[in-house]
Amino acid sequence: MKRFLCAAAISISAALNLFAFESPYFNGYTGFLSGIQNEYDSESFDPAFTGETFFAGQIDFGGKLFLRGEFYAKANDIFKYDSLNGDTPNSYLRVEELSATYTVNSAHASHYISLYYGNFEPVGSDLFLQRQFGIKPIRSSFTESFRGLAGASYYPLYAQGIGYTFHPEGNFAAGINLYKNKAAEDENQDDVLNLDLRLASLAGISTIDFSAGLALPSEVNSEDNDALVYIKELQLHGGLNFLIGNRNTTSLLIQGGVNKYILRKGNSDSDSDSDKIEMKDIWAFVEPRAQGKYISIDTSGFIFPAEAAEDMIFLRNIIRRYPGTENVLGMNLNIHTDRLYAGATRLSVGAHTTFAVSRIDPDGDDKQENSLCISPYAGIEILGGTLNASVSVNLLDLKSDPEKSYSATIGFKTKF
Repeated sequence: MKRFLCAAAISISAALNLFAFESPYFNGYTGFLSGIQNEYDSESFDPAFTGETFFAGQIDFGGKLFLRGEFYAKANDIFKYDSLNGDTPNSYLRVEELSATYTVNSAHASHYISLYYGNFEPVGSDLFLQRQFGIKPIRSSFTESFRGLAGASYYPLYAQGIGYTFHPEGNFAAGINLYKNKAAEDENQDDVLNLDLRLASLAGISTIDFSAGLALPSEVNSEDNDALVYIKELQLHGGLNFLIGNRNTTSLLIQGGVNKYILRKGNSDSDSDSDKIEMKDIWAFVEPRAQGKYISIDTSGFIFPAEAAEDMIFLRNIIRRYPGTENVLGMNLNIHTDRLYAGATRLSVGAHTTFAVSRIDPDGDDKQENSLCISPYAGIEILGGTLNASVSVNLLDLKSDPEKSYSATIGFKTKF
């Protein structure tokens, strides 16, 4: 880690000297979200006030050098202090991204060389599309998150590495990344080395972003002292973002991927089921969007790992409701409009109706819990950003635990 940061500092210093005569341009994005919900393990009314915030900034040196930084902070209960120094801290701060990207322009293409640390353009995110083609996010409002620019992370990524992107004239880009992924390491392994390929294109009415990668976990082999690296297995992962149509009109969004598929030798002594894909390593989302003159209707089906769903505003409380959840699958109906005005101020209102099945595996005992949530929400453009508020009610908890069936959030995002 120290060697990587030193190399990054030297590279950045050299680049700054090289472009000393370029006028830097700074822009950024920030947001905060607060929420309230009763503690599920409490037998009485004991509300928890959650909070999270992110800050992302970019310094552009004449389109030749981009320095980016992003930070994320979260508190499980803003007014709870007794667990700050415990085994499970109440709050934490994480560096989401530190990166330097140098651009070389040739006759008919642009070349981007990146040195990075953190959650850099992760698999499943549309951040690569945004940066390469300058488009707005194509992800669904149902998966809205305040995790940062990349949104909810489907593939666990906290890397240090280097990347190269080739972007010829036209709407196509290809990238390759070599990195060590600390988020995927096992307790008995070093940081896992990964090699990823990424292809993206704007083809007519279609937007495509495809990723495929190979992880090479290594470990010490006491039986072969001459081996430099002992690789016991290969781990494959990949993801897809596919939008047909325009994000603001009738369209179809398809997302999906696998976080880990293990390949071992046929005569391996390991568990014979280890080469199968586990449900917790699969994510998929399909959403047809119907755009009317005044009302829009989005219907979707989904399956998400618990780690990803916990970052989503409209699913996180379902995950917290059932500790030990490995993944959640279900359906959602979103009826909404953004064509309301209060004077010159634009408003958006809508409601999510979500049926979800939480798959729980405590101590190897597989069980399921059902949820049916109604989540009205509203947004208003104010102070150069957007203020959003939502309320969620789990109808299946109203009779048995009414005080635990409600939750609410209020958040604000802005560019500067």
